[in-house]
Amino acid sequence: MTQVILHDELPSGMEAEAAALYWEAFGGKLGKLLGPDNRGRAFFERSVNHAAVIAATDANGRLLGIVAHQASGTGFSNATTVTLFRHYGLGALWRLIPLAMLERAAPKGTLQMDGICVSAQARGQGVGQALFNRLFDMARDRGFARVTLDVINTNPRARALYDRLGFQATGTETTGPLKPLLGFDSATKMVLTL
Repeated sequence: MTQVILHDELPSGMEAEAAALYWEAFGGKLGKLLGPDNRGRAFFERSVNHAAVIAATDANGRLLGIVAHQASGTGFSNATTVTLFRHYGLGALWRLIPLAMLERAAPKGTLQMDGICVSAQARGQGVGQALFNRLFDMARDRGFARVTLDVINTNPRARALYDRLGFQATGTETTGPLKPLLGFDSATKMVLTL
């Protein structure tokens, strides 16, 4: 089993690796909005919010996985409208509304999770569980009573994992006319009481 070292913030110098992991996990959902792949990865590399990322590395400093959260109000990316325009030029205009619709803000006392990603070579080695445990501990330490997340209907493996961890579904939102752009029909809000 791989030794897992946890970091409460993304270590400096790991931006490209974290962006690649995030894109691997969420590029299917965000690809039409922020792609193509190399452009999407570059966008996240430049806008990664170190303080919103718990990272897992091995003893050699290789990034094994990340879990992002919005404890400080901003998730994995701290991009602003200005950042979007700098990266996509006038193409940012049509991206603004769909991206705004994907934004989530948790109610008071609830930590919004912004995604978990484990590298292919580290899956099945306890990295995901270690990241969740650290996230839950951090949430308790900061006074959060619950953790919430959104899972899309095209990701049944993630949904099964969240069910096993004790998350409860509290509602579902459909994507409506944005489905062709987003590539999924609906997202289910799930909450875990700590």
